[in-house]
Amino acid sequence: MAHTLLPQHIEDARAAVPVLDSLPAKGYPGYTGGTGRLRSIGQLYDRTKVFGRITLSPDEAYALTNKRSPHALYELMVISGGNSQRPGLHDHSAAFVRGLGIMADAFAAHCRPYDLTPVVSWSYDPATLDRESIQGEKRFHAHLVGRTLAERATVAAKAVPAGQLSAIRARRIVEEASVLGSLISADVVDPDALRVLAPVPALSSPTATVTAQFELPDGWASLTHPGLYDDITYVHRKLRRTYDEIVRVATTGTTGHWQRPRVREFDADDISVPLRSQTRAVLAHYLRALRPEALTQGRGKDRARDTHVYPLADLAYAVTIAEQAGKVYLHLRVNLFSDLGGAGISIIDGVIVKTKKGVSTLMPADIAARDAFQVEYLNGIPQHAEAARIFFPGA
Repeated sequence: MAHTLLPQHIEDARAAVPVLDSLPAKGYPGYTGGTGRLRSIGQLYDRTKVFGRITLSPDEAYALTNKRSPHALYELMVISGGNSQRPGLHDHSAAFVRGLGIMADAFAAHCRPYDLTPVVSWSYDPATLDRESIQGEKRFHAHLVGRTLAERATVAAKAVPAGQLSAIRARRIVEEASVLGSLISADVVDPDALRVLAPVPALSSPTATVTAQFELPDGWASLTHPGLYDDITYVHRKLRRTYDEIVRVATTGTTGHWQRPRVREFDADDISVPLRSQTRAVLAHYLRALRPEALTQGRGKDRARDTHVYPLADLAYAVTIAEQAGKVYLHLRVNLFSDLGGAGISIIDGVIVKTKKGVSTLMPADIAARDAFQVEYLNGIPQHAEAARIFFPGA
């Protein structure tokens, strides 16, 4: 790699972003896991604890599960439970997206009596099948996590600027592609085309530097708005087109098993997307600083090296919805190298936080508290004001 993948003034902004490496999470005793194990409905039920299921149609359902490799004590996972393995939220119906929004809003309300701060996240990376991926399970799934006051205090006390981390650690937590994604999103996403999401100007805050940040004007209730599906689909379509156009103009070769396109000579003005001149210059700097010859050296043998220099296979991003200074924001973080998705990298009070799983072991009292939290949440979903309309329309 070149010394920096970003122009120095942009790199300086990235280096100033507050981060925590890492926030510990306890693990289940004796747990051994893996990824890519939930391709069928049978595997979903055989290999996870499903404590609730809501069916929308013959091929769309939500399975509420206990994540066996926890990111936090108070947590659960909502996974797409239809027969088809659909990796993206935009691959589902508008009703499915609205239902997920209702569950997220209900989760935020459920967290309040526990003095927990809700964080909801998911990832999109269906094409990476060789190296570690930000979406290990390609079936869409969202993480619902409640962060305790003690965890928030730890984050506030131990956060440091990203520039204090090693180059590899900083790239995994706030990688350069995420800054580039924030700049590009600000250019290609038309605010007037959005019905719910309100874009925050790129580089206007630390979180808006390393994510494409959108305010949810009505807080968590914004997630129940019927227009959210259109916004999610629109933003994805813009990112998809931009990614494909960059690959078309600036690279040569194809993607395959341990095979990626390489950067070639290109004219940045040939990239046919509406980018400001400043963004186009940052993009050109980034692409020309990559070292394509590194792709043939030692691939797949060193995870730390892969997440530093070997790209994911295609468009990949993580979404995190979190509270910050009394408001709720949706953050979209574009990934090119890092394998840490929306739960592995969280946002807590404006700090980018890496979760370190399996630090010490959940005790019986921890597991009982976790189980009770999950069951109470499940029982409370039908009480949400919009639940009957989506989940129980015939009732």
